[in-house]
Amino acid sequence: MRIAYLEDNAANVALVQRIISMTPHALSIYSDGEEACPHILNREFDLVFMDIELAGKLSGVELVRRIREAGLQVPIIALTAYAMVGDRERCLAAGCTDYLSKPFGIEDFLGMLNKYSP
Repeated sequence: MRIAYLEDNAANVALVQRIISMTPHALSIYSDGEEACPHILNREFDLVFMDIELAGKLSGVELVRRIREAGLQVPIIALTAYAMVGDRERCLAAGCTDYLSKPFGIEDFLGMLNKYSP
């Protein structure tokens, strides 16, 4: 499976790289939405894990909106350090498929990965 991971925190990137290295999946990492957008819209990925609070001009929420407006149904898992009441619902309303709050453990990430594996 081809996975896009959008994250601007180096420690989180290192953790996900380590997790994915234990699987047969291919991982592409992007630090901002502008860089990732054309690749996702070109249908290069089977699953997207995305920090909703990305740095740069294109926020995670805006990128999700563009992906859904283009008609793509790729699963998008929102990752956010915000664990406030209503955040999950806000992410799902924006077009995300699922939600995982940070910090997450290896088992949590692998569980989400397995849930959306074909």
